[in-house]
Parts: sequence; C-alpha cells; structure tokens
Amino acid sequence: MRLAGAEEQAAEKKRLRAAALAKRDSLTAQQRNNYSVSITKNLTSLFCYREADAVLTYISFRSEVDTIPLIERAFADGKAVFAPKVYGKEMEFYRIFSQSDLAAGYRGILEPAGGLSLDEWMGDQSSQKILICMPGTAFDRARHRIGYGGGFYDRYLSRLLHQKEDVEASAYTQTGADMEEHPQLKFSTAALAYDCQIFEEIPWESHDIRPMCVVTEKEILRE
Repeated sequence: MRLAGAEEQAAEKKRLRAAALAKRDSLTAQQRNNYSVSITKNLTSLFCYREADAVLTYISFRSEVDTIPLIERAFADGKAVFAPKVYGKEMEFYRIFSQSDLAAGYRGILEPAGGLSLDEWMGDQSSQKILICMPGTAFDRARHRIGYGGGFYDRYLSRLLHQKEDVEASAYTQTGADMEEHPQLKFSTAALAYDCQIFEEIPWESHDIRPMCVVTEKEILRE
C-alpha cells in the first residue's frame, strides 16, 4: 500500500498499529501461551533456525509473542543466544546464558547488562550463520512490517549488513529469499507475530527492510 503523502502514510501506520495492538492485547494469557508455543515450533522447523549458530531475539514484553520458549529451545540446541540492549536510539546484542542474565532496562523491558557483544563473538568465529528474530505490531502478507515507531530494528539491520559488507545478504533480506535456497547467507531474519496481527496490505516504503519470513501460529509467510 503506497500512500501519496508522508502525513497520510504516518496516520495510516498509526491507525493500523493501534488496531493490531488492540487485537493482540485482547488475546487471553492462555491463547498467547498456546500460540507462542506453536510459533516457536514453526520457527524451529525452518532451515534458517536449524542451520543457525546464533539466535538473536527480542525479549518479549506485555502481549508480544513470548520468546522465552524460543530462548530455552535455542539453549537446548546448543546455539549461542543474544538479546538486545538499547543505548539511546541504537541497540546492540549481547550473549546470554540464562534468563538470570536479564534485568529491566529500556521502558522496563528485560535486557542483558552487557558482556560479550555479537561483534566480539563473531570475531572469534571462523564461520557463523545468524538468525535474527524481530517483533512488530502489524504485518501484511508480503511481509511488510510496522514496528513500534522507534526504528531500532531497521537501523540495526542496515548497520549490521553494511558493516559486514554482506551485499548479498542485504539484498536477500529485502527480497525475502530463504536461506535454504541460498545457504551461503550469513544472516537471516524472521518476525514473530500472532495471526491477528496480519493484514492483507499495510503502508510501506522502499527503504524498509522486510523479514525473510513472518512466523505465526497458523502459517509461515515467505516469498
């Protein structure tokens, strides 16, 4: 959905964000728990998860898809797990080894105190494949995403891919190609959402970075 004016687009994003959050908040705790378990099962069945050496994931807050089952599964599968820490308008990912490594931070969201950063970890590895799991408020069936308005993930992904000079990964992240078809890719991205957060079409801009897939309790949206 390409809207003509910036103000019109911002207003429509705000409306859809509010509508999606209202739907998400209306789910019962039992529904969110059941759906989150199904979403974790769907995600961990994917090639991009199975082949990942490290999983970077947001720490769930309020009515978001619960990422604790994913984190516990990644620990059990022997993967390195990283969580984000916010610094002003930027964020960095730090390795965690258990939930006890997390404490309330930005807006009360749990985050690591510090420790080994992703950059430091990658510097010690000869070959790594990384899965980045991101949140969002609303998505469409073409995998366009509306976040919370802070732009943290768009900035982080742009910086990470540019920093690593992984031009192919950047291109595939934006077109949605699957890592199974392109196993040379170091980075893959997946958004986690409930089915109620999926719309047929939402406003988007050409510079937005789409996740390779959007995983819900009912389906996996990918190109």
